[in-house]
Amino acid sequence: MERLGADKATQSRKRAVIADHSDGFARDVSAVKVGDCLLGYKAVQHRARGGRWNHFRGRMREIEKLIRHRHGDIVPEADDALIYVEVIASLALVEFGQEFVEVVLGWAARWLPWAGKADVEEIIYERTKVRYSSLSADALGHALHVSYAERCALDIRTIGAFDVPKAKRAKLQKQKRRQRDRSRKEQQRRAAGACPRADYLANSFSQARPWEAFGISRRTWERRGKPVPEAEAISDCGSMPLAA
Repeated sequence: MERLGADKATQSRKRAVIADHSDGFARDVSAVKVGDCLLGYKAVQHRARGGRWNHFRGRMREIEKLIRHRHGDIVPEADDALIYVEVIASLALVEFGQEFVEVVLGWAARWLPWAGKADVEEIIYERTKVRYSSLSADALGHALHVSYAERCALDIRTIGAFDVPKAKRAKLQKQKRRQRDRSRKEQQRRAAGACPRADYLANSFSQARPWEAFGISRRTWERRGKPVPEAEAISDCGSMPLAA
C-alpha cells in the first residue's frame, strides 16, 4: 500500500514537471497527509516561470502594443486597416495550422469590431490558398510600416523596421550597448571616488605651469620641492606675452 502511494506521488510529480499549458499556467501537485495517512492530492495552478518562448504570442503582443500606440483600443476603419488581420492570419496559420481560423476571427472581433465577418473570412481563405512560412522580422516591419524610431520608442524586438535594415540595426544596437557600458563604468568610477578628467586637467600642474612664475624649468622646480607661487605671480605670469 505504501509503495502504491509512493508510485502515485512520483507520477503526480512527473505530471507537474512536464505540464506545459498554452495559456502560460502550470500546476504543482502535492500530497495531502495526516501523519502517515495519505488523504489525497492537491493541485495548485500558478503562472509558469522560465517556460518556452512562444514566438506567435510574443509577436501578437507587440502588434497589439503597436496598435494601441497608433490608434488606441480599436483600429479605426480605413482602407489599410485590414493589414493587421492579414499579418495575424499569416502568423496564426504557421502556429496553429488549420485551427487558426477561430484565432483570427476572435482577434479581429476584439481589435476591428467594425470589420465584417465576410471580409475577415476572405483574408483567411487567401491565407489557406498558399503555403506560408514564418514571416521574417523585416518582412513584418515592412508590412506594418514600422519605422526604426517607432520600434525603439515602443521597445519592439520581434518586428523589424522598413527604414533601417537588419545589419544596420545590429550595428546601432552595438553602439548603444557600448555607450551604456561606458556610462555604467563611469558611474562606478565616480562612486569609487575617481575624479573626472576635466577636473583633473584643470588642477594639474601641466595646465597651471607654476614653475613659470619663478622663471625656472619644470625639472628645477621639482628639485626645489615644487614650491607654490603666490596668486599674484601666477596671474602676472599668465598675462605675460609669449616669446617669439
